[in-house]
Amino acid sequence: MDGVTRRPQSQSYQWAVTGAGLALWLAAFVWLAAHYGWHEQLMFIAFVPAIILASMFVQHFRMPMGLKFTHERLTFTLSDAIVLLAACWYGLAPAVFIAGIEGFTTSRRTVRRLSSNLFSGGMMALTAAAAALSLSAVFRYGFNQPGTGAHHPALAVAVAMLVASLAHNVTNVALLFTLLALRHGQPVVRGCLEKLRWAAPMFFPVGTAATLMYLARQYDLIFLLVIGAPVFFAIHFGHKRYRDSVDNRIQFMEKAHRETIEALAVAINAKDQVTHEHVLRVQIYAAGVARLLGCAAEEVEALKAGALLHDIGKIAVPDYILKKPGKLTAAEFDKMKLHTVVGAQILSRVEFPYPVVPVVRHHHERWDGRGYPDGLNGEVIPLTARILSVVDCFDAVREDRQYRRGLTREEAIALIMEGAGTQYDPRVVGMFVTHLPEFEAEIKAQRQLPLPTFGIEQLEELSEAAREVAPAAGLSERTEAKEAADHKLSERELQQLALLAHAVEGLATRDEIFAAFTKELRALVAYDTCAVALARAEQGDAIVVHADGLHGALLREQTFAPGDGITGWVLTNGRTFANTDPKLDFPPAVAAQFAAYRTLVVLPITGARDTIGTLGLYSQTLAAYNDRQQRLLEAATMILATALAPKPIRAEVEYAPESRPEPATLAPVFNDTTANLLGTTIESDLTH
Repeated sequence: MDGVTRRPQSQSYQWAVTGAGLALWLAAFVWLAAHYGWHEQLMFIAFVPAIILASMFVQHFRMPMGLKFTHERLTFTLSDAIVLLAACWYGLAPAVFIAGIEGFTTSRRTVRRLSSNLFSGGMMALTAAAAALSLSAVFRYGFNQPGTGAHHPALAVAVAMLVASLAHNVTNVALLFTLLALRHGQPVVRGCLEKLRWAAPMFFPVGTAATLMYLARQYDLIFLLVIGAPVFFAIHFGHKRYRDSVDNRIQFMEKAHRETIEALAVAINAKDQVTHEHVLRVQIYAAGVARLLGCAAEEVEALKAGALLHDIGKIAVPDYILKKPGKLTAAEFDKMKLHTVVGAQILSRVEFPYPVVPVVRHHHERWDGRGYPDGLNGEVIPLTARILSVVDCFDAVREDRQYRRGLTREEAIALIMEGAGTQYDPRVVGMFVTHLPEFEAEIKAQRQLPLPTFGIEQLEELSEAAREVAPAAGLSERTEAKEAADHKLSERELQQLALLAHAVEGLATRDEIFAAFTKELRALVAYDTCAVALARAEQGDAIVVHADGLHGALLREQTFAPGDGITGWVLTNGRTFANTDPKLDFPPAVAAQFAAYRTLVVLPITGARDTIGTLGLYSQTLAAYNDRQQRLLEAATMILATALAPKPIRAEVEYAPESRPEPATLAPVFNDTTANLLGTTIESDLTH
């Protein structure tokens, strides 16, 4: 049951208790005015400042709800002993009168909300009535004594006060924790029994204190002060020590849960890298929508955790599926679907103080029932999962990926609105879109503060010494031989690389280098269009400085911001990306002319310290660039990077056209720069 349906129940209960308690307090007030003389009335009025003074020695205890300690607090004061004393000495009406005032004033001191203050006053009036009735019953039926008076025997007072203290405790806990159980969706009876055991150590000493004060009052007021003051202070400081121990335990539990979440976040980051900013935005979106829809506090906390942990199950999904740029096969998608089930299984092992498991399991369910893993539909899907699916999709599609460009804000809004009623809960979508400016303002304000890391950190790399360690059983020679054979280049490929290196050697201008390079490159790896982009430090982008082949003129002078398209992604990350939809890399103004293209490969051109540009090949005929072709292109880009690097001054050697060196003698031109990539086979093949 979600927070939207629970809130009216808790509010109705709160007003019912408030109404009953205030009606009882008013009845007590009328009774006092009608049945007691002015002398007794002055005595009752004198109790009020005394009980307010006693209530200043207050202890606040955060209350547990399951394993969770809520932000709502149980307030304990020594004034309860005075209420029991008034019930024993004067009867029910005076006890209810002063208890109602004490409950209201104590609540008002800590919470400036009239509805809560009136509830506390009414609750304490009902609690005092239960204590007074039970005390009177013990006197009448257990010891054949009048229900109230100043001359009860010590044993009768001790037993009656013990029972009254128990009734006071049970009534107080039952009334308060029923409200909390309705507010937080917990079982009422079981929850009250658990909280009664938790609160009992605080309340039972109150009966003993009231007994001692009653017996001291039989002598005189001074004796009451001499006996009562030390007892009051002893109980106060005992409760303080108890509260401090509870607070320390709460802090330990909260720290343990934070560390558990951060440990799981590290596991997510190792498998499927996320960013702090994405998590923070999704948390703000989800928490804001949840509050607007009336979700309970623990559901908001569950959404915040779910924003970080909902993809934890991807640690069970193979990397090649997670990082596949194109569409998944049916079998691959079935494996991807398992991440929701695995994630729920992992998190179910951790007893979170809020319902995060339903968020993780059901965040891929659809409103129309066509989602996974359980095919739930409509409001059967947990509300928290419905919220996360909307806000996570909105933020995710706006981020650039290596296989697609991010959508604009308006495009992302249109996407989720289009899915309202089929993929998404239309009520959630409407609430999110309506209040999106408010959420964005909150995100902007959060950016002024230090961003939380959520445990997402840069993964530590192995040291050089660790890389040299071999397994105890040794490395497989068969695997090494197979890898060497796979990397071994043919004689033709080696000759083409040598000719490529010779073609760009000694050229004076970049235009000459690019023209010669792309001409020879076509013989090495097929392409329809080839583009070279160089980074511009001042502008912070990359510009296509040379384009060859079909529609090459359309690409010249096109610019790419970091992360913009495949070229921007490669420029930012310094890694090759291949075999995805080429339209993702073409600027919108020219994309239509490249509609027939089927695949691409974009490689970084790496200088002495960082990536200085990219080399992109686009094809209409090839279905994909295979691993061998990519290795050849990586060697070619290293040759290009060497040709673009500043050259030291050296003596020039000229060749007559008829004396062009054989390919085998050209090895030193690119041997050093490519050996690390292709293995030692290049050097050995070219020099032997």
